[in-house]
Amino acid sequence: MSLDDKLDATVNKQKPKIKLTDNDDKKKSQSTVLIEIGKQFKLFHDDNKDAYAEITGNVVYPLRSKDIKELLGHEFFKLTGKGCNTNAASDAINTLEAIAKHQGEKHPVYIRIFHDTKRILIDVCDQERRVITVDTNGWRVDKGSGVKFVCKRGMTALPTPGGNGDMSLLDKYLNINSDDLPLIIGWVLCALGGVKPYPILILQGEQGSGKSTTSRVIRALVDPSSTPLRSPPREPKDLLVSAMNTHVVTLDNLSGLSPEISDCLCRLSTGGGHDVRQLYSDTDQILIDIQKPVIINGIDDIATRPDLAERALIINLPEIKPDNRRSESEFWRDFDKDRAAIFAGLLDCLVSGLAHRDSIDLKEKPRMADVAVWVTACEKSYQPQHTFIDAHTKNQLEAIELGIEASPIGTAITGLMADKVEWTGTPTQLLRELETVAGISQTKSRAWPQSTKGLRNSIKRLMPSLRKIGIFISQNPSGDRFYKITKGTVQPPKLPETPKPTARAAFSTGGYQADSDIRADNCPEWADSNPNRRIANPATARVLADMADKAVKNDLPIFVDEGEI
Repeated sequence: MSLDDKLDATVNKQKPKIKLTDNDDKKKSQSTVLIEIGKQFKLFHDDNKDAYAEITGNVVYPLRSKDIKELLGHEFFKLTGKGCNTNAASDAINTLEAIAKHQGEKHPVYIRIFHDTKRILIDVCDQERRVITVDTNGWRVDKGSGVKFVCKRGMTALPTPGGNGDMSLLDKYLNINSDDLPLIIGWVLCALGGVKPYPILILQGEQGSGKSTTSRVIRALVDPSSTPLRSPPREPKDLLVSAMNTHVVTLDNLSGLSPEISDCLCRLSTGGGHDVRQLYSDTDQILIDIQKPVIINGIDDIATRPDLAERALIINLPEIKPDNRRSESEFWRDFDKDRAAIFAGLLDCLVSGLAHRDSIDLKEKPRMADVAVWVTACEKSYQPQHTFIDAHTKNQLEAIELGIEASPIGTAITGLMADKVEWTGTPTQLLRELETVAGISQTKSRAWPQSTKGLRNSIKRLMPSLRKIGIFISQNPSGDRFYKITKGTVQPPKLPETPKPTARAAFSTGGYQADSDIRADNCPEWADSNPNRRIANPATARVLADMADKAVKNDLPIFVDEGEI
């Protein structure tokens, strides 16, 4: 059924019918007729006092959207055979908005994803406005959910999941190093699961490394759009407008980030109020708290500020060899063919996440602990647990080093402490010492602080990163009369223990028969019982191959229990 058919069915259910004259047989104004048409719909508002019209049980539009103007105009034409003028439409929408805000009920509105502790709902955003329901019993495609989703302009349909889910198919569409695959999958599972705070996915690489294509592939599995890539925003409000109208924000070809945009991205990741001046007013401001998954790609190192780096998963894309390049048409044809199976595999992971999240107990929690717990729970269905945490820990250490190296003050402090164990002095003395270490080329840059206040702000941002490499900075609690910098040893982050070759190890193959270069003949103990088995998941295959190699070198046995998970 088309949207027009749904609209007709909705209007035709209402009684009495809309009349073009009043009780005195006088012709009604255009705006009056339009208001009566609009009142046939369910008018309501959300927590931000934004007004909406529910056209049918699962079709919702913002009242100030172009869609509502078109719907009202179309219904008016069907009633009168004439078009309505712009002023009448504007007056009608203003009135309907007031009704929605002051007489309508309050309901939350969601874009693409809804989740609570028991279920995840994913708006397919197709013509039928179907919704995928995920819970601990599995996933299914429903015609409605009772949750109010709004499908913004440009949003396109997710694939209909079907067949056996197979996430291993994703690897061939991503130009990444194999060690980074768990990070990509982890980001996707957070974005699909609505698990906040959202890590920011940063794809970096030289020209021609497939940054834009990789961004489009990842987004197509979570929040497909007719315009999947956006130009870099000039100022924070441009970024916020984009975030308010989509689930995934994808910024293409960034070259550096201003401090304002970097701060805005941090708030989109972990939450925080944004002051936004309403577009139709010079004085009214609204405060919104919005969190959205973000993908950024660019050639340069993007996450140079420590606060952004701590929230990011930074993926460095390798060069694409000429003999590995494929035509665009071939690439997207193959991806569209596999997308439903990949998507179904991701849904299987969400089921596992909901089922096991409460039982996950991480001894060492990273910066974004909720992300680590969620992905670890999801991992039970597709790879050895803690694969994401291992990759994330390594990624964060690299990001910390990058952030310090990108900061003139950071590199100067590490240089100052290269041959010292302790330094004490006033802010002025510290700034002078750092100027000597940095040299004139650094001190003349815009990033170099020109006062002790600027130095203090730079140090505050760097302190968490410096602590992780063993440089500790303290300040006199009674004021800023002196700094004390000490260098000590830092215990490396404790990674989850992996099975040793002397122990009995259990691995899950997930029951798949899929492509892998690792066969049972690499592990004689296993081959006796299952000589032709192939492991679907690359991460599982790599772990098993490593274990088999160690067993051969050390003349140790290795056992595999396929039914463990």
